[in-house]
Amino acid sequence: MPTKTLRITTRKTPCGEGSKTWDQFQTRIHKQLTDLHSPCEIVKKITSVSIEPRVEVEGTTADA
Repeated sequence: MPTKTLRITTRKTPCGEGSKTWDQFQTRIHKQLTDLHSPCEIVKKITSVSIEPRVEVEGTTADA
């Protein structure tokens, strides 16, 4: 899956006076898709791993 890059360009001076200088900021969003073909016990062990607070994890299950 491609990495999504969000770019924000802002003026350095809030009043608009002076030279026109700019700041550029960017955030990158990385996505990963993983298919698990495993018993429920193994999936529960994998999903119980602790992760960083800023990382979002989404999961779905499907009956085969």
